[in-house]
Amino acid sequence: MVIEICETNETRMWIPDIRAMLPDAEIVVYSCLDHCNACYLTFFTYVDGELLEAYTPQHLLQKLKHIADSTPP
Repeated sequence: MVIEICETNETRMWIPDIRAMLPDAEIVVYSCLDHCNACYLTFFTYVDGELLEAYTPQHLLQKLKHIADSTPP
């Protein structure tokens, strides 16, 4: 699983939690992912190229966990 994070989005503050929850995931931080509306309004990341958004960091972590649990090894 590849998780892409924009360094200007608040999701960056949750990288330690994401790493702890998904130790096998590759986390890549970019200076900008050109998704400014989502960046301003939500916590977001790309997971294997698919946009994932949430209005709270806890909800984003839940969504990431759900994706990880439903992805075959």
